[in-house]
Amino acid sequence: MGPDGAGEEKTVHGQGRMPDPPVVQIPCLVKGVGPGWHAVLYRLHGQLAARWPGYRAIGVKEKFGGLRVQVDVGERAAREAAAPLVRAAEAQAGALCEFCAGPGRVRTRNDTPAGWIKTVCDDCHRAWSAREIMIVSGAVRYSGRGGDGLAVAGVG
Repeated sequence: MGPDGAGEEKTVHGQGRMPDPPVVQIPCLVKGVGPGWHAVLYRLHGQLAARWPGYRAIGVKEKFGGLRVQVDVGERAAREAAAPLVRAAEAQAGALCEFCAGPGRVRTRNDTPAGWIKTVCDDCHRAWSAREIMIVSGAVRYSGRGGDGLAVAGVG
């Protein structure tokens, strides 16, 4: 064993080898976005898992009204092959309402010049602008319904 520690096995408090972290893939992270985009993500997962079964999902989120997906498939050639699949999924989601998967476009609440941006259809835009719906943990929450003021739909 060299002075740099090469060849040392990683241990947990001297109790033996550290377990490898669990592989996190897209289905574990879909709750980071609304249910309108879940089918796109599951389709992307199928495409990635078919070619790179051990791929890792680094992140799935909504940013500036669009879907953002980060994955690690391994070597450079694999990353270059996976990139068009990820870009296609992000582009597809850019035309779907994040709430309901209907045809959508990027808008702000009440179409004001600044503010929070989401990809929404006209019906969901009205409800979102009126603060009647929101996305929480991958589900649409409706205000003003039920005993606690929230009802849930679209749990993925």
